[in-house]
Amino acid sequence: METIKIELKNKNALAILKSLEKANMIKLIHTGKSEKNPLLQLKGSISHDRAIELAHEIENSRNEWKDRTI
Repeated sequence: METIKIELKNKNALAILKSLEKANMIKLIHTGKSEKNPLLQLKGSISHDRAIELAHEIENSRNEWKDRTI
């Protein structure tokens, strides 16, 4: 057998999984709540270079907003 980790998007998904467990097709293993720090879940989702690039884009956007002549 294989163990996988999934993220539930809504309560209906949990109901479906519980019905599969009741039919002895799967076994639910409760591991508790997700990590306390949500930033840890996002760690590594983008590369360091891309993060620097996005920071520069945000800074440029802020400067353009500050320098606008409206």
